[in-house]
Amino acid sequence: MFKKSFGFAALVFSLSSTSPNLSYAEDLSQLENDFSKSAYSDLVEEGVVDKSLSYNSWVDANTEDSFEELEKEFPVPNKLMEVEPESKTAKGYSVPSKTFSTMAAASKGPALKKGDILVSNGTSSYGLTGHAGIAISSSKVLHISGAKTNPKVITSKQWQDRYGIVKGQVNGTKIRTNVYRVSSTKVASKAADWSTKNYKGKKYSYMITSNLSSKNPTYCSKIVYQAYSSAKAVNYPAGGIATPYGLPSYFKSDQKLKGMGFL
Repeated sequence: MFKKSFGFAALVFSLSSTSPNLSYAEDLSQLENDFSKSAYSDLVEEGVVDKSLSYNSWVDANTEDSFEELEKEFPVPNKLMEVEPESKTAKGYSVPSKTFSTMAAASKGPALKKGDILVSNGTSSYGLTGHAGIAISSSKVLHISGAKTNPKVITSKQWQDRYGIVKGQVNGTKIRTNVYRVSSTKVASKAADWSTKNYKGKKYSYMITSNLSSKNPTYCSKIVYQAYSSAKAVNYPAGGIATPYGLPSYFKSDQKLKGMGFL
């Protein structure tokens, strides 16, 4: 896994006792870091970070990986993934013309596939940098968005709007979601089915913990890690926390994880 210094310039979050749950990224250059012990204490008191997770472990989880380093080590081709329409009557999902003009150099990518791993710099769940989800079909993504939320399934269109280039164009930022895929359809399908069975419709709470075996509470990248752990496709992450930007580095080499494009 790649390591990084404390003063990184990746997408991070502003933590204070008055901050709401961060649903979407704002101007990436304007977000501030607060890795102080008082911020950590606030998160523990609010039930966002498990009290068994030490301050140093929490800081490490938020500073060891970055989206920039992720793209260097696990690049994705400059291909805009296809997004399926939300209903059979819809003719297709059209990305705003402004987005197309900005992404003019990108070629048409493949459609989202069951088991695909989605990693976005477009949001920071309160207490953890970055966001992740797993495709449970070609048009549905399972994730948990942050504090005071439960696991839920949204459409690939909704994901792109909230955590992909559509949101980036609205905000004038470099928001995007990188999509990764393992070589085995069987493994991908098993992981997706596991996440559906164990998390879809569940009223599990959100909390960052170092316990990767429990399902309640959970957090975004923990769900993806557990899904692929059920298929024995990943290694145990250092520190016991599966971070969004670290997900691709946990996969075993025989899985031949490949970047497919972006949303």
